[in-house]
Formats: sequence, structure tokens, C-alpha cells
Amino acid sequence: MGIFTVFCYGTGENHQETNNIISQFSKACDQEHSIHVDGPSLLGTEVKANARRAANHIISWLKSQTDDSNNINLAGFSRGSVTSIHIANLLKRQEEALAAREQRLLRAGKALNSSEKKLLTQLQNINLNLFLMDPVAGLSDKSVMDGRVVPDNVKNYVAVLQMDEMRRDFKPQDLTRIIIQSPQTTKVSMLPMYGNHSDTTKIKNDQMTSGPQIAWYSMHQFLTQHGTRFKNDQIPQIVFSNNYNSPADLPQNPTARELLELFSKYHEERDAYLKSGMKTNLTDGIPVPRVQRSLNNHLDFYVKNADFFINQLERELFKISYPKTFNYLFEQNQFDIRFPEDSHVTQEQVQYELNSLKQRNPKLFERLQSRGVKEINGIITVGSPGGLYHLEPCSTVVQLFPNLINNDLIHQKTPDKLALLEMNVYRLIFKYQREKSLLHFSRERTEDARAQKIIKEINVLVNNKNLSNDEKYHGILDLVESHYKEMEQQASTSELSFMLKKLLNNYGRQYKIQDPGEVQALLSSVLHTALSLLKELISFVGNLGYIGGGALFAVGHATQEIGRRINDMLGPIGYNPLKAVVSATAYTMEGIGFAVKNSLGLKPLTEFIISGLNGIRDAMNKATLNITIERIHSVKSDSQNGLNGTSNEIEKLSNKTKDARRAMQEQRAAFHCNEDQDDNALSHEDNSNFQIS
Repeated sequence: MGIFTVFCYGTGENHQETNNIISQFSKACDQEHSIHVDGPSLLGTEVKANARRAANHIISWLKSQTDDSNNINLAGFSRGSVTSIHIANLLKRQEEALAAREQRLLRAGKALNSSEKKLLTQLQNINLNLFLMDPVAGLSDKSVMDGRVVPDNVKNYVAVLQMDEMRRDFKPQDLTRIIIQSPQTTKVSMLPMYGNHSDTTKIKNDQMTSGPQIAWYSMHQFLTQHGTRFKNDQIPQIVFSNNYNSPADLPQNPTARELLELFSKYHEERDAYLKSGMKTNLTDGIPVPRVQRSLNNHLDFYVKNADFFINQLERELFKISYPKTFNYLFEQNQFDIRFPEDSHVTQEQVQYELNSLKQRNPKLFERLQSRGVKEINGIITVGSPGGLYHLEPCSTVVQLFPNLINNDLIHQKTPDKLALLEMNVYRLIFKYQREKSLLHFSRERTEDARAQKIIKEINVLVNNKNLSNDEKYHGILDLVESHYKEMEQQASTSELSFMLKKLLNNYGRQYKIQDPGEVQALLSSVLHTALSLLKELISFVGNLGYIGGGALFAVGHATQEIGRRINDMLGPIGYNPLKAVVSATAYTMEGIGFAVKNSLGLKPLTEFIISGLNGIRDAMNKATLNITIERIHSVKSDSQNGLNGTSNEIEKLSNKTKDARRAMQEQRAAFHCNEDQDDNALSHEDNSNFQIS
């Protein structure tokens, strides 16, 4: 098996001047089997061309290899991370083009020549492994699909996401934006980290040292386990911002407990990273008020017990380092077959392990007070078992640091099909909420309330119900099925209905919908049309002709954010009269902005009326049509992904009225898709920033 590594620099970076994690790893890598791609300019217009040339170089390298299966490892930062995703999509597109050509030739009684056939086989068996540092596409390119879709040729996807970056043009490809094309074959870890966009790519000062070290160890272990080789088999030296210190060696091969100690130090440095993210520089990013990244609103979907753990890696390191304590405090002391001696234990056993933890990691021990751990006169006590009814699968440690796992049962039970299904549903819901039309960019989607309800119900089921993993797995599918059936009975044309149907189909659940009859269909059509027209009329008036409402939203939102930013920059007011006056002015701006953003109360009133009309329409459709839905095929696979069930029986929908409405929606979607494809068209222009080591 051949190994090839690509390092992609961020915006304005290059291999000659940049001094960060990408430059250090690139320079220390085996030069014969690696290349580096210099970063694009400020506007990022070179991303597609850079990706095209890198993909072409990879294809040329593949042609020189004798093996059918090869590893391609890609590491990037910022737009370099997004460039890596583009490269993966280009390689997938080349594979699909060759496969299509082969089929055309076969129909004509011909075949690919030997070199083309070999390349097709290599592309079909390629293993792409991506380690991406804060993937940011830029304000204009964040929705370009080639920078969002992770194709199925990617076997491992790891993304570090900076929690404290607040510049509006630095939005990351996070859980709500990234699209995993094949969750059953692509292992995914998304790791929130403290700090701004670049705070983990180098050590910037003595108050922020642990984050870069964690990133250094993670990238090194990820790349080396997939075959990348570095000089003298050593981890590259860590570097410092503006060379305020000389590059330094890191201790080799840290243990799980040593990495966990780094995370404890990371928590201690939290304030320094937060201040770094809040720092304002007029020449850094677009000159608008800063705003907290939305991933901070979804941390519970990146790591369980997000109030205690930064990311899933820290959580799992705790699990394997101090299994008794973790099981007791975070897993309700449930029995774990992978840890038969270290789960469902007594308080005395936990207290004994906590003594060891206190000696090794006093900072972590101190934080455990919030979980009921106390020390009185040198005696450690714990309260009742706590946490979630959820046994940690440890999939992130297996993906990043398999060398730390000496328990074969953990490897055997990874990936966990319940965890995969849970994340698949969350990604689907986030995708639905994210993909709005330009006309309604400031409004919630029609079924947003249902989407949020699905997430909450699944979250409660997985984390708070004392059920087996298998019961929870099928419980999630049952929840999704109930919402899908309800939407079908209401003759819903929402995209969410299609998405839920596709998800259920992927898990082997298909349905037969009864024909409601011509009279009921006609009556439903009349009711639907009348209420939809009324709804659109009210929406048009309430949103001031859409354009007026959109303009007010933009102005009000900007005013509100300026007020918030001023208060953020003021900090504690204390007894400073000038600060008090400025703060009062800022709060006034926030209030005015909020009112203007909501069209002085007209917008929420309009949304309330529209929501009521939607409810009336759905209830009347359900009563009029009286649709019955039966499951016609169900495959309850115990395989790791649960996605192998298929059926040749195709669902026939006889509701002609609903079909017509859906056909119109598909035509509109196709129109927008064509626009997206134009945006995603690849540039073949030359770019001198591409370098081959």
C-alpha cells in the first residue's frame, strides 16, 4: 500500500513564510511522498484551482503505484481545510467519470484500456483520511457544496473547530453545514476547542500552551497511524507565534492520563483563549460586530456532558484513564461489558480510584466537585451515581489514538450503531434547518418546530431512558417513523418529510400509502390552495413585501449586534460613570435593533398567524384525506451501520394533488441546484501558489 500526504495552507499562507502546525508537519514529512499547497489570497478565488492541481498530482502519483489500495492523507488549516474537502470531491468525481465511461464502453462491447482500468480500481479502493484545523470557506463560499460534502471515498474525517472565533467571515464547516455522504463508511470526529481561528496552530503566549499541544499530538498520531512518516520518526517541533521562542520538542507518545492532564490545563487556560477570541482588530476580518459561533449553541451534539468536557476526545480519555470514576459519575454506574471489572462498582472502589486521580491530576479532581465529589479531612466521598444512561463508545479515541486502547472489546464494538444513527438524525435536522431559500433567509422553516421536537425526543431517549442500546436504536427509528407518518397524513409538502422518508428507507423501512380517493383529494386540494394563498398573502403583508422586511431585519440585526459588541468590549462597569452611560446607550441600541429586526412587532405576529394557519391546514388535510400508512418492508440489521436493508418494491403515491405540488417543488429545487452547480464549477486557471515538495 502506497502512502501520499497533502498539506494545505490557509488564506495568505505559504510554505516559505508561514510558521504553524501545517508548515512544521509539512517540512518534517517524507518529501518524496508529500506535497504542499500554498494558501489562496484574501478572497479565496484560488481554492478550486489549487484543489484541481492537487487532485491531478494525486492521480499522477496513483498511476505510478502498483497497489490497488492506497492511503491519501490530507491535513489543512482554514481555507486549506476546505481545499482538502474539494480535493476529495474531485477524486470522487474522477472515479465516477471513469465508471460511467466503462459502462458506456461495455454497452458498446468495448472496455477501458489497462491504464484507465487500473486507475479506476485505485480510485474505487482509495482511502482518504482528512485532519482539518478549523475548516473555514469564507463568507462567499461557505455554502459551496464541494466544500461541504464529504464524499464516501473519505474513510476518516477529523475536524478541529474553534469555539471562540467571532469574526463573521470565519464561519466553520461545522455539524450544521458539513454533509457526510456515507456515514456508514466515513468515521467522523468533530472536536470543539477553545480559542480563536488560529489559537491551536501554534503557541501564541505562555497563557495558551495546552491547546496547540493537544492539536499537535492529535494530528501526529492521526497521520502516522495512516502511514505518513516524519523525520527520525519524531513528532515535529511545536512553534511559537512571531518566533517569541524557539521551536520546542514535545515528549513522545503521551499516555491517556498525560493527555487528560493536558486537557485539565486547557480548562485552566480557558479565560486566555476566550479573550483571544474577543480581541478586535480593524484589519482582521470584515469590519462588523463580532458574534459567537453558532456551534456554541449545539455543544451537546458534539460531546455529551458539554458542561464538563470540551470535546469527545477529552471525555473518552477520562473513560479509559479512570473507568470506575467515569462510569459512576457520568454513566449512572451501569454495567459495561467492555469494562466488566471497572463498571457497576461500589463507592469504595470509586473513592480508591479517585485517590489516584487526585495525585495525578489535581485540577481534574477539583473540577469533579461539581459532580458530587468531596474531600473532608483527607477523606474522599462521592454521592449517588450520576450522568447519562449512555455507555461511551470511545469511537474518537479509537479513531485518533488507537495505540492507547488495550481493550479489544472497545475495538470490537466500535463503531456503535446507536451513536451513528443518533448523529445521522441530528445532521439531517440541522441540514433541514440550514437550507433556506434566499427569499426567506430571516424566517424559520415551516416544520422547524417539528424538527426541534425530533431532536429533543431523541436526546431524551438516548441519554435519559434506562434502556438497552438496541431498544434505543429502534426507538429512534420509531420516533422518526411517527413524525414521517403524521406529515404524510397531513399531505405535507415540506422537504423534511422527504428527508425523513429517505433516512427511514436507508435503514430498511419503507411504506405503502393508501389512495384517499378522488373526491377527498379534490377537496384537500381546494382547502390546501385556499389556505396557502391566504398564508402567502398574510406573509407578504406582514413581512412588508419581503424586501422591506428583509431590509428592516438586516438593519435591526446590525444595530442590535453593535450594541452587544459595545457591551462586550466595555467589560465590568464598576463605578465608572462614563462606562455606565455608554453601556446604557448600547443596551438602548440593542432594544431598538430588536424592535426594528422584528418589524416593530409585526414579524412575530405574522409568524404566529402563519403557524396557526399551517396547523389548521394540516389538521383539515388529515381529517379530509384519512390516509393510512403501512410499513411494507423492515430490515432490523445488527450490522454496524444498519444501512444495508434494501427493497425492490417502490412506494406508489396515488394522491395526484400532492404529487403535483411536490413536482413543482422539485422543479424549483432543480432550478436552485443548477445555480449551485454553476457556483461549484471548477476553475482551470493556473496558480503559482501551488508548490510540490
